[in-house]
Amino acid sequence: MVSLRRQQPGLLRGTHSRPKEPTPVATTPRRKPLLAALSVALLPAGCLLGTGTAVANDGVSRPAANFSSVATPNTPIAALPPMGFNNWSRATCTPQAPLDGSSRLDYSFQQYMEDNAKGLSDAGLINAGYRTITVDDCWMYRNSSGYLHGALNWGGATDVRDTTRQPGFDYELTAYGDYLHSLGAKFGIYETSGTHTCSTATPTSPNLPNGSEYYEQNDANSLVHWGVDALKYDNCGQQEPMQVLDTRMSNDLNTAVTNANNAGRAAPNIMFNISAPAAYASGATKFAAMNWVRPLGQLWRVGPDIWNYGDGKNPWNVPLAGYNFGAYQSFDNTLELSRYQGPGNWNDADMLLIGDNGMTTAEERSQLALFSSLAAPLVISTDARKFQPSYIAAHPAEAAHLNASVAILGNAEVIAVDQDPLGAGGYRLSGGGANGDGTPAASSGIDVVVKPLADGSRSVVVLNKGPASTSYTLSLSALGFSGGCGYDVRDLWAHSTSTSTGSVPLTVASHDNAMLKITPHNGCGTVTPRGQITASRDNWGKASLCLDNYRSGTGTNNPVDLWPCSGTSNQQWQPNSDGSIQLLQTGTSNLCLTAQSGTSTGVINGQPGQWAGVAPCGSAPGNQTWTYTRDGNLKLAGTTKCLDVYGGSTTTNGTAVDLYDCGASPASVQTNQTWAVPVSTPPAS
Repeated sequence: MVSLRRQQPGLLRGTHSRPKEPTPVATTPRRKPLLAALSVALLPAGCLLGTGTAVANDGVSRPAANFSSVATPNTPIAALPPMGFNNWSRATCTPQAPLDGSSRLDYSFQQYMEDNAKGLSDAGLINAGYRTITVDDCWMYRNSSGYLHGALNWGGATDVRDTTRQPGFDYELTAYGDYLHSLGAKFGIYETSGTHTCSTATPTSPNLPNGSEYYEQNDANSLVHWGVDALKYDNCGQQEPMQVLDTRMSNDLNTAVTNANNAGRAAPNIMFNISAPAAYASGATKFAAMNWVRPLGQLWRVGPDIWNYGDGKNPWNVPLAGYNFGAYQSFDNTLELSRYQGPGNWNDADMLLIGDNGMTTAEERSQLALFSSLAAPLVISTDARKFQPSYIAAHPAEAAHLNASVAILGNAEVIAVDQDPLGAGGYRLSGGGANGDGTPAASSGIDVVVKPLADGSRSVVVLNKGPASTSYTLSLSALGFSGGCGYDVRDLWAHSTSTSTGSVPLTVASHDNAMLKITPHNGCGTVTPRGQITASRDNWGKASLCLDNYRSGTGTNNPVDLWPCSGTSNQQWQPNSDGSIQLLQTGTSNLCLTAQSGTSTGVINGQPGQWAGVAPCGSAPGNQTWTYTRDGNLKLAGTTKCLDVYGGSTTTNGTAVDLYDCGASPASVQTNQTWAVPVSTPPAS
């Protein structure tokens, strides 16, 4: 058949045979999947700082269902956060015009993806690490034999060519994958776990629905045949539970890779990006999903889609609307899930909108800094064709911004923070905050975000969310660094180094950030995590609230409550290695989070309960030692009680905090008993 692409000069493409397709599998009985057995244990007392090392579900350090030991190569899958490109946020399924002014009707979806890959390559971004080029929805159709192929029309799930529409993909995707590999890139592809993808129309008879449900092994075999390296797996159209479907595909990827290698064809393991957790807001179902996905794949979406291009909005700050929100909101949502991070296990905060999506250069710097602080996958979604030097040279009005975008994406020092082998996510020292309607404060205030690094240093992002430039003094002691030492302060944007013994003065422009790496001299001193403790929000559109010492009281058993994060000292906490959690409120030096020994009438709400408050550290043995685990529980050591937001609402200002029986892990973890706590390393379990 005739290829839909324009031939790239200097590249020879061979023909590829394909095994004979059997009869449709839709009529065969459904298989009973082998469900992954999960066992999540609480950390022992004294591991509050996360001193246990998180072990990767990368197939080597710890089993992963999609990992085949006979793969070529059989090295760990995604030991570091993946990097790459995906067309969805920028273009969705909408056919795009060629940039050279030629006829749209001759410009195919496949050529568009190849041109984006070429733009990334020519700009040096594939060499910078953005290697996995993923084509999202609308590339495919399923024939009457139950096999996926490239759709002949851009966005159409059909093998019937409509010459009034732009072309889609080749029937087989092998040559497309070969082209990506020739650039040093990897081949990523999209499918859904259900019967149909999220955006495609009813197929043209006799073709079949294009989702993977009931066809997982067929699809896994096709991906291996085409040379696919990564699978993004969506949630649309399911007829069976997500866990059943995702488990089945993970196992079938393993089988397909194993069979290919045993037959003498070298095939790599396929990285598996699972969308299941993103289907749920915080709650028992989401937290259970965050646990059961771990042994099935290497990364997972955790929230709504980042804002799609094309409606004229700057996507930096977009409150939740339907299933979309802005770049800042995506960061804010993902930050509170840092406890699930670790090598081979990555929270996917969705895509980088750096390029031609409407953000300012300052906002583009801030998105990369914030996502790197999350240890998030760095996946560009923009018109990367415009990154080609020839395009920039021919479009001087766009040149300054596009050159800045390429420089931002290629900043090796910022990328190194994201790719740090410790795999820790970030935490807020201060900031966050809520607007009057409870939505995250994205247009005022300063966020200070800290990320522990493997060499003992810390990366720090100081984000100015306000409308004007502002001055800020960063205190090293507030970050948890001990006194009496000198520290190297590396500015990761300016690529300059200074020294400090106490503070760092900064001037930060509107919507911009200072990103620093702070390293003690010659191993001097220690650093203890400290900052805000926040309750898991019960609504994606609302801000997380801080654990707050009620009215800054200093009396024994002064209660704690939830309050909008303000950066004030009565919301600053330091988890200590002995399991205590110390309040760092100005004017106090020895108050710790304390569980009352019995029930009493609550100061805040007048209700009976076992309330949490503060008391002199060491004054209440057995009631001041807490353990913190990946489930987010702060459990009173030696008991079955968890720190609990009274009444269940975690986004209501002034809600009291008590002790209550812990919801059972992994299936019944409660939103009002899960907390984001500053830690040095990801919790191991």
